[in-house]
Amino acid sequence: MQPTAERLQAALAGLTVAVEQVSCRCATIAVPDYPEGDRPTGVVTLAGGEQRGTGEHVAFTMHEQQAFRDDVVARVPRGRGRLDAFVDAIRTLTSKPYERAALEGAAIDLALRQARTNCARLLGLEPRPARYVLSFGPTADPLAAVAAAGDLDVKLDVDPRWDDRTLAALAASGRVAVLDWKGGGARPDHERLHTALPQAFVEDPAPAGAPWSATLRARLAADAAVTTAADVEASGSSPAAVNLKPARMGGVLEALDAAARCARLGREIYLGGMWEVGPGRQQLRVLAALLAPDAPNDIAPLAHAGLRPPRLHIDPAAVGFTGGTST
Repeated sequence: MQPTAERLQAALAGLTVAVEQVSCRCATIAVPDYPEGDRPTGVVTLAGGEQRGTGEHVAFTMHEQQAFRDDVVARVPRGRGRLDAFVDAIRTLTSKPYERAALEGAAIDLALRQARTNCARLLGLEPRPARYVLSFGPTADPLAAVAAAGDLDVKLDVDPRWDDRTLAALAASGRVAVLDWKGGGARPDHERLHTALPQAFVEDPAPAGAPWSATLRARLAADAAVTTAADVEASGSSPAAVNLKPARMGGVLEALDAAARCARLGREIYLGGMWEVGPGRQQLRVLAALLAPDAPNDIAPLAHAGLRPPRLHIDPAAVGFTGGTST
Protein backbone atom coordinates (compact mmCIF):
# COMPACT_ATOMS: atom_id res chain seq x y z
CA MET A 1 0.00 0.00 0.00
CA GLN A 2 1.15 3.54 -0.72
CA PRO A 3 2.35 5.59 2.26
CA THR A 4 -0.42 7.59 3.90
CA ALA A 5 1.24 10.86 2.90
CA GLU A 6 1.39 9.88 -0.76
CA ARG A 7 -2.26 8.81 -0.75
CA LEU A 8 -3.36 12.00 0.98
CA GLN A 9 -1.37 14.17 -1.40
CA ALA A 10 -3.02 12.55 -4.42
CA ALA A 11 -6.50 12.69 -2.88
CA LEU A 12 -6.23 16.37 -2.00
CA ALA A 13 -4.70 17.33 -5.34
CA GLY A 14 -7.63 15.73 -7.18
CA LEU A 15 -10.35 17.55 -5.25
CA THR A 16 -12.45 20.14 -7.04
CA VAL A 17 -12.46 23.64 -5.56
CA ALA A 18 -14.66 26.58 -6.58
CA VAL A 19 -13.34 29.99 -5.50
CA GLU A 20 -15.65 33.00 -5.83
CA GLN A 21 -14.41 35.41 -3.18
CA VAL A 22 -11.12 35.98 -1.35
CA SER A 23 -10.46 38.07 1.76
CA CYS A 24 -7.84 38.43 4.48
CA ARG A 25 -7.96 39.73 8.04
CA CYS A 26 -4.79 40.86 9.80
CA ALA A 27 -4.55 40.94 13.59
CA THR A 28 -2.24 40.50 16.54
CA ILE A 29 -2.82 37.72 19.05
CA ALA A 30 -1.52 37.96 22.61
CA VAL A 31 0.40 34.75 23.32
CA PRO A 32 2.08 34.51 26.76
CA ASP A 33 5.04 32.42 25.60
CA TYR A 34 5.62 34.24 22.29
CA PRO A 35 8.96 36.14 22.52
CA GLU A 36 7.46 39.52 21.57
CA GLY A 37 4.16 38.95 23.38
CA ASP A 38 1.82 39.81 20.49
CA ARG A 39 1.97 37.56 17.44
CA PRO A 40 1.04 39.18 14.09
CA THR A 41 -1.13 36.87 12.01
CA GLY A 42 -3.31 36.86 8.95
CA VAL A 43 -6.32 34.65 8.22
CA VAL A 44 -7.15 34.31 4.55
CA THR A 45 -10.65 33.15 3.59
CA LEU A 46 -11.68 31.62 0.28
CA ALA A 47 -15.42 31.39 -0.33
CA GLY A 48 -17.41 29.48 -2.88
CA GLY A 49 -21.10 28.66 -2.88
CA GLU A 50 -22.11 28.64 0.77
CA GLN A 51 -18.77 27.35 2.02
CA ARG A 52 -15.69 29.11 3.38
CA GLY A 53 -12.17 27.80 3.83
CA THR A 54 -9.47 29.43 5.93
CA GLY A 55 -5.69 29.38 5.97
CA GLU A 56 -3.10 31.16 8.10
CA HIS A 57 -0.36 33.52 6.94
CA VAL A 58 2.52 33.17 9.40
CA ALA A 59 4.79 36.09 8.44
CA PHE A 60 6.35 37.61 11.55
CA THR A 61 5.74 41.34 10.97
CA MET A 62 2.55 43.31 10.53
CA HIS A 63 4.09 44.98 7.49
CA GLU A 64 4.37 41.58 5.76
CA GLN A 65 0.86 40.65 6.84
CA GLN A 66 -0.62 43.83 5.40
CA ALA A 67 1.42 43.57 2.20
CA PHE A 68 0.03 40.07 1.66
CA ARG A 69 -3.51 41.31 2.27
CA ASP A 70 -3.18 44.39 0.05
CA ASP A 71 -0.92 43.16 -2.76
CA VAL A 72 -1.53 39.44 -3.16
CA VAL A 73 -5.03 38.52 -2.00
CA ALA A 74 -6.80 40.67 -4.59
CA ARG A 75 -4.97 38.82 -7.40
CA VAL A 76 -5.89 35.30 -6.29
CA PRO A 77 -7.56 33.52 -9.23
CA ARG A 78 -11.28 32.79 -9.09
CA GLY A 79 -13.02 29.91 -10.77
CA ARG A 80 -13.60 26.18 -10.53
CA GLY A 81 -11.10 23.40 -11.11
CA ARG A 82 -8.82 20.83 -9.55
CA LEU A 83 -7.05 21.84 -6.38
CA ASP A 84 -3.61 21.08 -7.81
CA ALA A 85 -4.31 23.50 -10.67
CA PHE A 86 -5.22 26.20 -8.14
CA VAL A 87 -1.96 25.50 -6.28
CA ASP A 88 0.01 25.82 -9.52
CA ALA A 89 -1.67 29.17 -10.17
CA ILE A 90 -0.72 30.35 -6.68
CA ARG A 91 2.90 29.43 -7.31
CA THR A 92 2.94 31.75 -10.32
CA LEU A 93 1.27 34.49 -8.26
CA THR A 94 3.81 34.56 -5.41
CA SER A 95 7.15 32.93 -4.65
CA LYS A 96 6.88 33.49 -0.90
CA PRO A 97 6.34 30.21 0.98
CA TYR A 98 4.21 31.69 3.76
CA GLU A 99 1.85 33.31 1.25
CA ARG A 100 1.52 30.16 -0.83
CA ALA A 101 0.95 28.03 2.27
CA ALA A 102 -1.81 30.32 3.58
CA LEU A 103 -3.70 30.26 0.28
CA GLU A 104 -3.20 26.53 -0.20
CA GLY A 105 -4.41 25.77 3.34
CA ALA A 106 -7.55 27.83 2.70
CA ALA A 107 -8.11 26.10 -0.65
CA ILE A 108 -7.79 22.64 0.91
CA ASP A 109 -10.22 23.62 3.66
CA LEU A 110 -12.70 25.01 1.12
CA ALA A 111 -12.42 22.01 -1.20
CA LEU A 112 -13.01 19.58 1.67
CA ARG A 113 -16.02 21.56 2.86
CA GLN A 114 -17.48 21.74 -0.63
CA ALA A 115 -17.06 17.96 -0.87
CA ARG A 116 -18.55 17.55 2.65
CA THR A 117 -15.56 15.51 3.80
CA ASN A 118 -12.23 15.66 5.64
CA CYS A 119 -8.71 14.31 5.25
CA ALA A 120 -9.32 11.14 7.24
CA ARG A 121 -12.45 10.19 5.33
CA LEU A 122 -10.68 10.76 2.01
CA LEU A 123 -8.37 7.91 3.01
CA GLY A 124 -10.87 5.77 4.91
CA LEU A 125 -8.85 6.22 8.11
CA GLU A 126 -9.59 7.13 11.70
CA PRO A 127 -7.39 9.96 12.98
CA ARG A 128 -5.41 8.78 16.00
CA PRO A 129 -4.87 10.98 19.07
CA ALA A 130 -1.79 13.04 18.29
CA ARG A 131 1.14 13.26 20.67
CA TYR A 132 2.71 16.66 21.09
CA VAL A 133 5.55 18.26 23.00
CA LEU A 134 5.98 21.60 24.71
CA SER A 135 8.75 23.63 23.09
CA PHE A 136 11.06 25.84 25.16
CA GLY A 137 13.56 28.42 23.97
CA PRO A 138 17.05 28.93 25.38
CA THR A 139 17.18 28.53 29.14
CA ALA A 140 19.86 28.19 31.78
CA ASP A 141 17.46 26.04 33.82
CA PRO A 142 15.98 23.30 31.61
CA LEU A 143 14.74 21.45 34.69
CA ALA A 144 12.33 24.32 35.34
CA ALA A 145 11.00 23.88 31.81
CA VAL A 146 10.47 20.17 32.38
CA ALA A 147 8.69 20.89 35.66
CA ALA A 148 6.46 23.47 33.94
CA ALA A 149 5.48 20.88 31.32
CA GLY A 150 4.02 18.53 33.91
CA ASP A 151 3.44 15.12 32.35
CA LEU A 152 4.17 16.30 28.81
CA ASP A 153 7.39 15.70 26.92
CA VAL A 154 9.51 18.69 25.92
CA LYS A 155 11.57 20.04 23.05
CA LEU A 156 14.52 22.05 24.39
CA ASP A 157 16.77 24.58 22.71
CA VAL A 158 20.21 23.41 23.78
CA ASP A 159 22.71 25.23 25.94
CA PRO A 160 25.98 23.23 25.86
CA ARG A 161 26.88 24.74 29.23
CA TRP A 162 24.38 22.51 31.02
CA ASP A 163 26.41 20.56 33.56
CA ASP A 164 26.46 16.80 34.09
CA ARG A 165 24.20 17.02 37.12
CA THR A 166 21.55 18.86 35.10
CA LEU A 167 21.81 16.37 32.27
CA ALA A 168 21.42 13.47 34.68
CA ALA A 169 18.28 15.05 36.12
CA LEU A 170 16.88 15.61 32.62
CA ALA A 171 17.54 11.98 31.78
CA ALA A 172 15.85 10.84 34.99
CA SER A 173 12.75 12.85 34.09
CA GLY A 174 12.27 10.82 30.91
CA ARG A 175 10.63 13.90 29.34
CA VAL A 176 13.15 15.20 26.80
CA ALA A 177 12.03 14.25 23.29
CA VAL A 178 14.03 16.69 21.15
CA LEU A 179 17.31 18.56 21.67
CA ASP A 180 17.33 21.49 19.24
CA TRP A 181 20.84 22.76 18.49
CA LYS A 182 19.67 25.53 16.10
CA GLY A 183 22.67 24.79 13.89
CA GLY A 184 25.15 25.19 16.73
CA GLY A 185 27.49 23.28 19.01
CA ALA A 186 30.72 21.40 18.42
CA ARG A 187 31.06 17.65 18.06
CA PRO A 188 32.05 17.06 21.71
CA ASP A 189 28.96 19.02 22.82
CA HIS A 190 26.69 17.02 20.49
CA GLU A 191 28.07 13.70 21.70
CA ARG A 192 28.04 14.66 25.39
CA LEU A 193 24.36 15.62 25.40
CA HIS A 194 23.42 12.68 23.22
CA THR A 195 25.18 10.29 25.61
CA ALA A 196 23.23 11.77 28.51
CA LEU A 197 19.90 11.75 26.63
CA PRO A 198 20.23 8.95 24.06
CA GLN A 199 16.51 8.69 23.23
CA ALA A 200 16.06 12.35 22.28
CA PHE A 201 16.20 13.47 18.68
CA VAL A 202 19.34 15.53 18.01
CA GLU A 203 17.91 18.28 15.82
CA ASP A 204 20.09 20.51 13.64
CA PRO A 205 23.52 20.13 15.26
CA ALA A 206 26.20 22.17 13.46
CA PRO A 207 27.11 20.22 10.30
CA ALA A 208 30.79 20.76 11.08
CA GLY A 209 30.33 18.31 13.95
CA ALA A 210 30.06 15.38 11.53
CA PRO A 211 30.98 12.58 11.46
CA TRP A 212 29.06 11.70 14.59
CA SER A 213 28.84 8.41 16.43
CA ALA A 214 26.56 5.72 15.03
CA THR A 215 24.14 6.10 17.94
CA LEU A 216 23.84 9.84 17.43
CA ARG A 217 23.27 9.42 13.70
CA ALA A 218 20.43 7.06 14.56
CA ARG A 219 18.72 9.97 16.40
CA LEU A 220 19.79 12.77 14.05
CA ALA A 221 16.93 15.03 12.93
CA ALA A 222 16.81 17.70 10.24
CA ASP A 223 14.67 20.82 10.50
CA ALA A 224 15.87 24.17 9.15
CA ALA A 225 17.44 22.76 5.98
CA VAL A 226 14.18 21.17 4.82
CA THR A 227 12.35 23.88 2.86
CA THR A 228 11.27 21.71 -0.10
CA ALA A 229 10.47 18.04 -0.62
CA ALA A 230 13.70 17.62 -2.59
CA ASP A 231 15.69 18.65 0.49
CA VAL A 232 14.73 15.36 2.15
CA GLU A 233 16.89 13.46 -0.33
CA ALA A 234 19.50 16.17 -0.84
CA SER A 235 20.58 16.24 2.81
CA GLY A 236 24.17 15.11 3.10
CA SER A 237 23.74 14.09 6.73
CA SER A 238 21.07 11.42 6.00
CA PRO A 239 18.99 12.22 9.09
CA ALA A 240 16.97 9.54 10.81
CA ALA A 241 14.03 11.93 11.19
CA VAL A 242 12.73 15.13 9.61
CA ASN A 243 10.73 17.95 11.17
CA LEU A 244 8.22 18.97 8.49
CA LYS A 245 6.79 22.50 8.56
CA PRO A 246 4.21 23.09 5.82
CA ALA A 247 4.26 26.89 6.16
CA ARG A 248 8.01 27.03 5.61
CA MET A 249 7.73 24.60 2.69
CA GLY A 250 5.11 26.64 0.87
CA GLY A 251 2.13 24.45 1.60
CA VAL A 252 0.68 21.13 2.64
CA LEU A 253 1.10 19.36 -0.71
CA GLU A 254 4.86 20.00 -0.66
CA ALA A 255 5.05 18.78 2.94
CA LEU A 256 3.12 15.63 1.99
CA ASP A 257 5.56 15.04 -0.87
CA ALA A 258 8.40 15.31 1.64
CA ALA A 259 6.64 12.93 4.04
CA ALA A 260 6.16 10.38 1.26
CA ARG A 261 9.85 10.58 0.39
CA CYS A 262 10.73 10.06 4.06
CA ALA A 263 8.54 6.95 4.13
CA ARG A 264 10.35 5.52 1.12
CA LEU A 265 13.72 6.29 2.75
CA GLY A 266 12.72 4.82 6.09
CA ARG A 267 12.96 8.16 7.91
CA GLU A 268 10.68 9.21 10.71
CA ILE A 269 8.77 12.49 10.55
CA TYR A 270 7.25 14.86 13.05
CA LEU A 271 5.16 17.95 12.41
CA GLY A 272 6.21 21.43 13.44
CA GLY A 273 5.01 24.95 12.86
CA MET A 274 6.04 28.56 12.50
CA TRP A 275 4.17 29.97 15.49
CA GLU A 276 0.71 29.40 14.04
CA VAL A 277 -1.99 30.86 16.28
CA GLY A 278 -5.10 30.24 14.15
CA PRO A 279 -6.35 27.73 11.57
CA GLY A 280 -2.81 26.79 10.60
CA ARG A 281 -2.22 25.23 14.01
CA GLN A 282 -5.39 23.17 13.76
CA GLN A 283 -4.42 21.99 10.29
CA LEU A 284 -1.06 20.83 11.64
CA ARG A 285 -2.89 18.72 14.20
CA VAL A 286 -4.97 17.05 11.51
CA LEU A 287 -1.80 16.15 9.61
CA ALA A 288 -0.09 14.90 12.77
CA ALA A 289 -3.06 12.69 13.65
CA LEU A 290 -2.86 11.01 10.25
CA LEU A 291 0.86 10.98 9.50
CA ALA A 292 2.77 10.90 12.79
CA PRO A 293 0.44 10.45 15.79
CA ASP A 294 3.17 9.05 18.07
CA ALA A 295 5.92 11.50 17.12
CA PRO A 296 7.09 14.53 19.15
CA ASN A 297 4.93 16.96 17.18
CA ASP A 298 5.42 20.66 17.95
CA ILE A 299 1.69 21.45 17.81
CA ALA A 300 0.85 22.18 21.45
CA PRO A 301 -2.20 24.23 22.46
CA LEU A 302 -1.25 27.86 23.01
CA ALA A 303 -0.48 28.93 26.57
CA HIS A 304 -3.62 31.06 26.80
CA ALA A 305 -5.77 28.09 25.77
CA GLY A 306 -5.64 26.69 29.32
CA LEU A 307 -5.66 22.95 29.97
CA ARG A 308 -3.27 20.90 27.85
CA PRO A 309 -4.51 17.32 27.44
CA PRO A 310 -2.05 14.42 27.10
CA ARG A 311 -2.92 14.05 23.40
CA LEU A 312 -4.99 15.95 20.86
CA HIS A 313 -8.10 14.21 19.52
CA ILE A 314 -9.34 15.15 16.07
CA ASP A 315 -13.09 14.92 15.52
CA PRO A 316 -13.54 12.28 12.79
CA ALA A 317 -16.92 13.77 11.84
CA ALA A 318 -15.71 17.34 11.35
CA VAL A 319 -15.91 18.66 7.79
CA GLY A 320 -13.00 20.58 6.31
CA PHE A 321 -9.31 20.81 7.08
CA THR A 322 -9.46 22.54 10.44
CA GLY A 323 -11.55 19.72 12.08
CA GLY A 324 -12.52 20.12 15.74
CA THR A 325 -10.08 19.20 18.50
CA SER A 326 -11.52 17.59 21.60
CA THR A 327 -9.88 16.46 24.82
